[in-house]
Amino acid sequence: MNTLTISLKDYLTLNKPRILVLLDLAALAGAFLGIRLPFSLKQLIIMVLLLIAGSLASGGAGMINEGLEVDRDRVMKRTSKRPTVVGSVTPNVSILIGAIQSVVGVILGLLINPLTALFIALGVLIYVFLYTMYLKPRTWWNIVIGGFAGSAAAWAGFSAITGSFSVQAFLLGLLIFMWTPGHFWSLALRMREDYINANYPMLPSLTTERNSALAIAISNFLMLPLAFSLYFYTNIIYLYGCVILSMLIIYSSVKLLINPTKEEAWESFKLSSPYLALIFILIMISRLF
Repeated sequence: MNTLTISLKDYLTLNKPRILVLLDLAALAGAFLGIRLPFSLKQLIIMVLLLIAGSLASGGAGMINEGLEVDRDRVMKRTSKRPTVVGSVTPNVSILIGAIQSVVGVILGLLINPLTALFIALGVLIYVFLYTMYLKPRTWWNIVIGGFAGSAAAWAGFSAITGSFSVQAFLLGLLIFMWTPGHFWSLALRMREDYINANYPMLPSLTTERNSALAIAISNFLMLPLAFSLYFYTNIIYLYGCVILSMLIIYSSVKLLINPTKEEAWESFKLSSPYLALIFILIMISRLF
């Protein structure tokens, strides 16, 4: 396929919708940290534009990532069915559409304010150039440093509403940064052979299952104080929810430490995304009351 053609199904798949939803929630959580009640029509319009701009940029970065990684994706069971691998979309088409989409997202961010556009662009640059092209094939620090791409989504959300950057936005971004290693290391432990076969130096492919479980637990435990720190910018609704969710994370981490198997790693991975999504939702709910 040499022409610029792509089916809707392939297009949506290449945009990594599950990651996209979480990043959109991060942006909304950041925006809600900055809102001033009563909720205004202007704030609503800004949030809608934020979601469009952020989704285009984040999805575009995902398309570039899949275009660049097609050779390694072929040898990984988890990624072997991607459109760029099976040939329904060529890598060049994925990269081109992704680049156009990302640029449009940044331009739409400028319609909100320059700081928002900067954070949207920062998320794309970190994910594509720093994480995908440089860190991921070279060092186990890849996902640690690459976690700032998710932080940028939250910072874009806060700056969209306030036109500024402050402590609560920084803490939310830092929470996402600290959540990222435990989440992806759990997946990498479950799919350890995939990362070994693809020659990716993801931490679980370089060390033992027990050491990987310890690293996941440390990342999760360091994340929890950051989650609780957001109580100072929310209310008791957030605190109660955060306590319950954090107890589940602690339980899962301890289980993985006791029994560092692929099955437990998979349970940890399946819990981590809902945890973060519900933290974002709690922030939004608490800011309305």
